[in-house]
Amino acid sequence: MSDRLESIEQAARRKELSASAVANLKRWFTVNHYAPFRPEIERLIDARQWETLNDCFYQLIPFGTGGRRGPVGVGPNRMNEATVAESAQGLANKLLKTIAGRRPRVAVAYDTRLSSPAFTLCAAKVFAGNGIEVCLFDGPRATPELSFMIRDLKCDAGVVISASHNPPEDNGFKAYWSDGGQIVPPLDGELIEEVKAVEVVREISFEEAYGRGLIRRLAPEDDRRYQQAVAARALTDCRQVKIVYSPLHGTGLTSVAPVLRAAGFADIHLVESQKDPDGRFPNVPGHKPNPEVTTGLDAAIALAKAIQADIAMVSDPDADRLACAVSDGKGGFALLSGNQSAALMMEFIGREMQASGSLKPSHRVYTTCVSSPLFPTIARAYGLTVKDDLLVGFKWIAEQIEKQADPEDFLFGSEESIGFMRGPQSRDKDAAAAALLMAEIAARQKAAGRTLLAFLDDIYRRYGYFHDAGASIFLEGAKGSERMARIMAALRQSPPAEVAGLPVLAVIDRMTNRIRGLDGTSLGTVDGPTSNLLIFRLREDHKSWIALRPSGTEPKIKFYLSLYAPATGDLAATRTATAALAERMVKTLADTAMAIP
Repeated sequence: MSDRLESIEQAARRKELSASAVANLKRWFTVNHYAPFRPEIERLIDARQWETLNDCFYQLIPFGTGGRRGPVGVGPNRMNEATVAESAQGLANKLLKTIAGRRPRVAVAYDTRLSSPAFTLCAAKVFAGNGIEVCLFDGPRATPELSFMIRDLKCDAGVVISASHNPPEDNGFKAYWSDGGQIVPPLDGELIEEVKAVEVVREISFEEAYGRGLIRRLAPEDDRRYQQAVAARALTDCRQVKIVYSPLHGTGLTSVAPVLRAAGFADIHLVESQKDPDGRFPNVPGHKPNPEVTTGLDAAIALAKAIQADIAMVSDPDADRLACAVSDGKGGFALLSGNQSAALMMEFIGREMQASGSLKPSHRVYTTCVSSPLFPTIARAYGLTVKDDLLVGFKWIAEQIEKQADPEDFLFGSEESIGFMRGPQSRDKDAAAAALLMAEIAARQKAAGRTLLAFLDDIYRRYGYFHDAGASIFLEGAKGSERMARIMAALRQSPPAEVAGLPVLAVIDRMTNRIRGLDGTSLGTVDGPTSNLLIFRLREDHKSWIALRPSGTEPKIKFYLSLYAPATGDLAATRTATAALAERMVKTLADTAMAIP
């Protein structure tokens, strides 16, 4: 051991390991609690894998927009049974400090990833070891069902073991509070401090916990309550539509498919090669189960073309996000962006509820500051209450619902990354609720002899043409994280005067929540929490902007763009011209960012 400790010191002197990595590495290498990980640490030291060791050990894996998420491996900056146990212990400590006079209760769910069952068992044993009752699913379940169950079973918190759409080598620990929403400030900061302070992990065996009644297995009737709650949000009785659906080897067969059937949709065709739960995601191109990646829909679109379906839908592994491709009526299929799907959903909800007399001015809709202005434009046209400047992440939408006097006044929420919420029954994005909406829209349009693309063009002609675009650049490891920080700092200090010929009129800095001109003149402020996000406003109508931020769940910097153009002439020509400008603008800002060393 002493030789390897000396190797660590030598690597530190060569600046191959940061001070924090050295401290954490020594702790994991010497403390008995981490003994199961010692052989892997020894292997990495002997192989002189200092860059890997530095990335594994330089920090405690943080909470981002989706909780704690990252590669499975050794060290405090990786997902493993030690970091899961410490996360669970930190949450248990917070619950025990917060709740007095009764036994706390948590719900725990997990997705189809290979490490998820073991991580779930680890968390459950820790909660039980702290005298906390655990409501445990009997197999993989969708994240939005976990959110529903927290409130339905009167739990004080919840955890889902999932890395959502990340690659198969990743996993995560996503924490929820008693409202069913993800943990938000200041609670998230308090929780991470509890995790950092963990010195002793208390756990008991699963057998002992189950025997003492500390672990409760949920039953099929629990699933049905969730499914029925989602299906009850249906707005029409139109059901004649042919649907193709793929869960991408994830949990969607427990949520999306049952909800569609419960709502009365019968003509549903599964992508057989991708329907079975499998954390390797073997039949997904590149083994990347992200529906935002267009190749993830290839199999669904191929089946849809073969059987002449009306719509193809694909959810990610924890079934909280939904991507859609729709028939063009000529044998082809077009992919919808998250913003386009949101516009279709909002216009459909507005029309149907207005026609039934159930639409109220008190109904509220929410979206994020990097989502298209089209959806809130539609909502305002229907007289709804709109908040469209939230930070990225559905935890902020859940927080707004919790602040409402009547949660049922929440009508709809979305963000550009194919996430949608319909109603307050789940306090996180839900692929099943989104699939129900899209199926209803497709059936309504089919009954009228029209396609969803024609419906979307109607929306553009009524509200104007909105083009959205985006890009991501991966910057992995500790060096990547440091570079992202430098990029954001440099653009914050010296924002571009123009982007591909369009002048920047204002900078919205969500780190300070201040709006300023390029000369530093104060132009106003934004309410709410802060985040490392910059938005460059391009036109005074507030409908055109370009933005960037480091992702909260993946090692990448993300770029977002919205461009507005009046749809008064040839819509096809407007679409082509706007798309070309958008592509140049995203590339220009990305190139500017990547030129920063």
